[in-house]
Amino acid sequence: MTNLTFVDQNNLPEPRKGQPAPDRLIEGNPQFLSWDIAQTADGVVRSGVWEATPGAYRSIKGDTFEVCVILSGVSELTEDGCEPRRIVAGDSFVMHPGFVGTWKVIETTRKLWVCRD
Repeated sequence: MTNLTFVDQNNLPEPRKGQPAPDRLIEGNPQFLSWDIAQTADGVVRSGVWEATPGAYRSIKGDTFEVCVILSGVSELTEDGCEPRRIVAGDSFVMHPGFVGTWKVIETTRKLWVCRD
């Protein structure tokens, strides 16, 4: 067994399909694909790849700490009370616990993520 996991975007496991909860949907009909890659034995730290099609929805992190690296696409992320930030391939950021805002997918966006719940 190895303690090293590589993320091969051309050979991902079967994705989970999803969409924003109806009370979080703002615009369009964004659809999500999520590929789980690795997690700690207790499930507290998880990682994977996520993809969303165009549309906008409320993003609420609660107690989750999430590191994101944008792999492709164009989105706009707006924390409540702050200016919008355009995010594109190569951008990386941290969404801290308590983050509340709007995620607007302009062009289908894919990210690599690591979360700690």
